[in-house]
Amino acid sequence: MIMTPTQVNDIIRIATSQVGYREDPKGSNRGVDIDKYTGARAEPWCAHFVAWVFREAGVPIPGDVVPNAKRANPLASVSHTERVFAEHGWLVREPAPGDVVFFKTRGQSDRGPGRHIGIVVSVDLTHIDVVDGNWGDR
Repeated sequence: MIMTPTQVNDIIRIATSQVGYREDPKGSNRGVDIDKYTGARAEPWCAHFVAWVFREAGVPIPGDVVPNAKRANPLASVSHTERVFAEHGWLVREPAPGDVVFFKTRGQSDRGPGRHIGIVVSVDLTHIDVVDGNWGDR
């Protein structure tokens, strides 16, 4: 995705402003802060978080739908979001701040099979720093 420096800065600013929000109760995929990403849908929310950040920054990901109790966001699926990025030629091997990173496993996200997603906030020669939702219920 080609973004202006201002859009990249907005994405990083918005993502980092959400650090520390937690599920309430733990393990529920819900909570006052979490519900704004998911439309109060009790489901894994890492991809919801990424879609919300891009929407808030004025750079919605194609196919984004504001979720609510009756309407799902197709971008809530990490695999679907990755397909959207592939279809638009946005997958890269060397990440930069503002990029989306796709993980092959859920890591400390919800249990069971699945994937995880986050937003790159900084990069150096050996590491990337990521802000992501639903990592350890926060």
